[in-house]
Amino acid sequence: MERLVWTPSEVVDVDGPRAMLRAYLEQRDVRTLLTTRHRGRVAAACDVGCGFGRMTSLLGEFADTVVGFEREPDLVATARALMPGIDVRAIERLAQLPSVAAAFDIGLVFTVLQHVPEPGVRDVIAEIRRVMKPTGTLLLCEETDVTLEAGDRAHGELGYTCGRAPEVYGRWLSPWRLVAAKPRVIEPDYPRPDVGSYMLFVGPDAG
Repeated sequence: MERLVWTPSEVVDVDGPRAMLRAYLEQRDVRTLLTTRHRGRVAAACDVGCGFGRMTSLLGEFADTVVGFEREPDLVATARALMPGIDVRAIERLAQLPSVAAAFDIGLVFTVLQHVPEPGVRDVIAEIRRVMKPTGTLLLCEETDVTLEAGDRAHGELGYTCGRAPEVYGRWLSPWRLVAAKPRVIEPDYPRPDVGSYMLFVGPDAG
């Protein structure tokens, strides 16, 4: 079956000044949320579904080693060219990450799970939990408007988006705990006022 091939224009649906403002606002909020849990540096962080790396490099402010996982070959090539100091690993499936278990102190998943229908999304979440340390911090940014559903749920590879309440991610990630949530903020003239939420989770062994 054919599938949607993600390009930079699908990863970020604006360009020029709007894209620059959006990047600033998103990186500001990711930095602020991670700082609530991490004042010092950690050993390793990962960005699951990193695209061309628009958020990945920020993790280098918190971790000595940063790994990005991405499926699209063109996006992998772009990320590697732009971020030679970051280990960008090509993957075939989000539910099969090339990493040992409990490898990462910080995980970032930015507008990725919203494109994975059930039940496959639960396999992806289980894999993310596998590679995270139980003392770790996981930051999701996803659509949380439960009235939003677009595309074919039965054929998600062709393009699919849905909103899920933070409580749903909380149940799926348990025993990880949701410790903070805030609305995602982007450029003010975007046609939809609700563009998702940041959800900060900590592992079961986190202090």
